[in-house]
Amino acid sequence: MIRIACGVALSQAAVASLPVGPWLAGPIRSWTDPFVQWDATLFTSIAQHGYRTVTIRAFFPVDPLAIRTLSPIFGYPGAAIAVSWIACFFAVWGVMDVAERFSSRRMAWVAGTLLVWNPVSVFLLAGYADALLVAVMIWSLRFCLDGRWWPAALLAGVASGVLPQGIASAVVVALAVVLASPTARGVVRGACFGLVGLAGIVGYLVFSWVDTGNPLIVRTAQAEGWHARLTFPFHMVFADLTRVVSWHHVVRSVDVSRQMQVVYLLDVVVGLLGAAVAVVGFWLCRRDRRLVLPAVLFSAGLMISVVTVNFAQDSTDRFILCLAPLYVIAAAGLERLPAATRSPVVLQVLAVSAAAAAFFGVLFNLGYWMT
Repeated sequence: MIRIACGVALSQAAVASLPVGPWLAGPIRSWTDPFVQWDATLFTSIAQHGYRTVTIRAFFPVDPLAIRTLSPIFGYPGAAIAVSWIACFFAVWGVMDVAERFSSRRMAWVAGTLLVWNPVSVFLLAGYADALLVAVMIWSLRFCLDGRWWPAALLAGVASGVLPQGIASAVVVALAVVLASPTARGVVRGACFGLVGLAGIVGYLVFSWVDTGNPLIVRTAQAEGWHARLTFPFHMVFADLTRVVSWHHVVRSVDVSRQMQVVYLLDVVVGLLGAAVAVVGFWLCRRDRRLVLPAVLFSAGLMISVVTVNFAQDSTDRFILCLAPLYVIAAAGLERLPAATRSPVVLQVLAVSAAAAAFFGVLFNLGYWMT
């Protein structure tokens, strides 16, 4: 609640005192407008009108379905924000619960704080699908750690219908079942639960097939509407690094180069951070084998996030920082620091992350960040 209140207050203060950026769809008429921009408007449009164009079929259906469900109560823009705020509560709860299994309660609080005050945490408050992904991904992992395969698989199935990164949850469910029973029967059960974990994306492909005659129209939408294609891992990290020093752009007579270069720099830093966390996660597995599942979940989600190149060059950081196990691995890693250095490091990380969250949140609210 503190994060939500701070986010709204920062948004209102910024809108009231600073010039609005050129990428906003229109004038700001209510407090919800700065949180329902870009992709949020597309999720809301799908919820209200369905998939009316090929381009928006690149967006998976679970978040729009949740928005439509709550729309009679909050209206469509309000429902988009309500879904994110409700999901954010469960996301923080799940991250803290799982983190405490691998670290102290204090580090679990650090993990939850880092989640809601990470540099792109504005997307957990806005009408995006990110908070929903974090929530279902972390709770699927939690049930995997408890050996509760059906809830884990069903939530993984939901995750795979939220964003492509949710497919990683199905991989982890299958792996968890096999690790719990490393026999031929266990492999078969793992494969079956893994298929349940893919129910969201499979259901969307079947729907697309029935609706358009093309089960892979989502791929067409990604290619034609967003210029997305497979490439080598971390392609966008290198591309954004070049934009930091050379990119220049004017929108409606407003020079947005400096603001966007800062965003591209964040992409680069977070991309490198993601690679480092993946390595640390597997290194920590040497001491605690239970961390295999969070490490694999993060690495699989990371690879899904960094093997494509698309028009939304500034979304790499959002995809990586909205991978739930990142905060579990961070808590476990910080817990293993020497006692004399742990508190100063934790305080510095929290301070930098919170300051970045406020800064980039304002950029988003004002329309100086296109994603």
